[in-house]
Amino acid sequence: MNIRALPPLARARREARRTSGWGGLLYVLPALALLVLFEVWPVFFNLWISLWKWDVGPLDFVGLANYRRLFVEGFVTRDYTGGLAIGEVLHSLIITIYYVLGTVPVTILLAFGLATLLFRKIPGRGALRTIYFLPHVTGGAAIAIVFAWMFSAQAGVVNALFQAIGLPTQRWLDDPIPFLKRVTEAVGLGTLPGLPDIVAGPSTALVVIILYTIWSSLGFNIIIYLAGLTAIPGELYEAARIDGASGATILRRITWPLLMPTTFFLLIYNTIGTFQAFTPIYTLTRGSSIGRGEAGGPLDSTLTITVYLFRNFYERANSVGYAAAVAFLLFFIMLGLTIVQFRVVGRRVQYQ
Repeated sequence: MNIRALPPLARARREARRTSGWGGLLYVLPALALLVLFEVWPVFFNLWISLWKWDVGPLDFVGLANYRRLFVEGFVTRDYTGGLAIGEVLHSLIITIYYVLGTVPVTILLAFGLATLLFRKIPGRGALRTIYFLPHVTGGAAIAIVFAWMFSAQAGVVNALFQAIGLPTQRWLDDPIPFLKRVTEAVGLGTLPGLPDIVAGPSTALVVIILYTIWSSLGFNIIIYLAGLTAIPGELYEAARIDGASGATILRRITWPLLMPTTFFLLIYNTIGTFQAFTPIYTLTRGSSIGRGEAGGPLDSTLTITVYLFRNFYERANSVGYAAAVAFLLFFIMLGLTIVQFRVVGRRVQYQ
């Protein structure tokens, strides 16, 4: 058929169908090239490194030996007496789980509560929003150093405050004992000697890191919730008040359900972020007086999976290939958790 014989509109549509495929590809090609270069290629290169004994460069091809070490010795090993003990990988995963569970739910709930308060017309609302957001835009390493000084066992502000109100000072970032045992000791129940430290919850040092993470990430979560609150029609609140609904009922039946897409996004975002967290843990615990010299102190009580990856990549000789295998484990853990969250939580989210 002669294209020129077609009406102008039909001719334009046919020309658009003929050229849209290649034209669209040309538009996305630069972004696609960057994606392949910085996202896809590193994954395959990491896989290649994990098959080698690697230092600055490849030393010896070991095949799946790094993965055997990861899933065998890394999870269950033997102690100096010959008995079974938790391996370094499993230990770091347990510490990471404590860190995630102590950070993500508390951050989301606090952000939701503060956002609902800041959404109201209260005096100084703009200043309060700025104050809450400041930690998010401040350099992470800088504020982590300040936080470490505040919780210093020798000259920290927190211990000075404890002394002023008559409470015993703590070792904080130098304390590998689980926080639960410190609490039971403070109330006169002892340190629960029959309960192993690894299953007694996060250490006191890790609790300080959890507090820092909540404080530094709270502002971003509040801003996202505030954006979600502005999208809720005001007519819904007016209708609920006319029907006699209380503030708590409005919060539970209107605000929270309509913010579920926002909560779901923050759940995914915070979970991935805490699994990948490294800077605050490294900065706050690197100078621990117990186990000085390796990240993850004191006594590996803050050894998350990212710090363990760093330890093998930078601090141990010829372990770059093994660190690459650990990175793949972390990748599949985050991928699996994200899929589970989409399957379990995502199905309950209703987008209006």
